[in-house]
Amino acid sequence: MPSSLLHRRSLVEVKFAQQRGSDTSHVPFKVVRTPSGNLPVYSRVRKHGTEVTTIVRHAFGDITAMKKDLVAICEAPVRERLGTLEVKGLHVLKIKQWLRSLGF
Repeated sequence: MPSSLLHRRSLVEVKFAQQRGSDTSHVPFKVVRTPSGNLPVYSRVRKHGTEVTTIVRHAFGDITAMKKDLVAICEAPVRERLGTLEVKGLHVLKIKQWLRSLGF
């Protein structure tokens, strides 16, 4: 692997390391970033594009509080699955923006 690519990746990791250091003690739940430094929020398209859900993974702590906040923010039903939360509709940008504002 070229050294320039390794250097570029380390700069990205440094950027997200600074964000991880922010204070999130006021929030009753935690969302852990992926190893690449991204927030674990994904869209899932099913049934030939007629059913779209947004998936939030790696959430720990008081999941019911997070679920209530997501219902208020997205104005859509939220389903709790094993280790994930599923929000009906395409809300990836809203949820990522909200998590960043909380300090994750």
